[in-house]
Amino acid sequence: MNITDPLAIFFFVLGLVLGSFGNVLIERLPKNKKISGRSQCPKCKKQLGNLDLIPIVSFMLLQGKCRHCSERISNQYPLVELGSGILFVIALLITPVSVFSAIFLAVILWLMLIMSVIDVKTHTIPDALNIPFVILAIIYSYVTGYIPILAPLIAAGFFFAQWRMSAGKWVGSGDIILAAGIGFLLGNWEYVLVMLGVSYIAGSLVALPLLFFKKKGEKEHLAFGPFLAIGTLVVLMWGDLILRILI
Repeated sequence: MNITDPLAIFFFVLGLVLGSFGNVLIERLPKNKKISGRSQCPKCKKQLGNLDLIPIVSFMLLQGKCRHCSERISNQYPLVELGSGILFVIALLITPVSVFSAIFLAVILWLMLIMSVIDVKTHTIPDALNIPFVILAIIYSYVTGYIPILAPLIAAGFFFAQWRMSAGKWVGSGDIILAAGIGFLLGNWEYVLVMLGVSYIAGSLVALPLLFFKKKGEKEHLAFGPFLAIGTLVVLMWGDLILRILI
């Protein structure tokens, strides 16, 4: 299968649509707002019409500005939509079992994307997304083989130990739950170790320049959810190759 197949195009469009909904979750969940109801411009509060809500297309046609007040629209909106679409296609390409399994994986990756953006913006990961993520990861592991025990224990235990030793200052409880879900998703304890390694390398590549250029102080925390997501995606795509190189 290649990215021009009708099924891949369908997955991409479906990802764009869910990405648009994901932006709603990103804006409303941290503020404890209802996720139902029409979207509105965050600046002028005008209700957005259907033509303003077409993923990617509306942003381009409106040149990144609100139709009503001409204020700039955050790049977050098209980037989350595009990222979601790409993740849906990746899920289809790397899941050989069935389209049903690919949809499960796509939604799981979409949830990781949304939680990562929220983590960056608020330094929290909502249980309203984290718990469904774990449940879907368990179902996915069952559908594609078996439900692992060791992998999620290692992943969650690694962050629980940090949480306990630092009294919650190094990592949050959301990271523990997220790690458990990733353990169920990856299924293999060796994959979990590779995921952690990739995550910390990615985190260091971002943190060190920020410290060097004084963008962040030594006592400031960097949201780690996005790096866990990066590590997970790398392992899902190239885990076997990485293990062959390392072992």
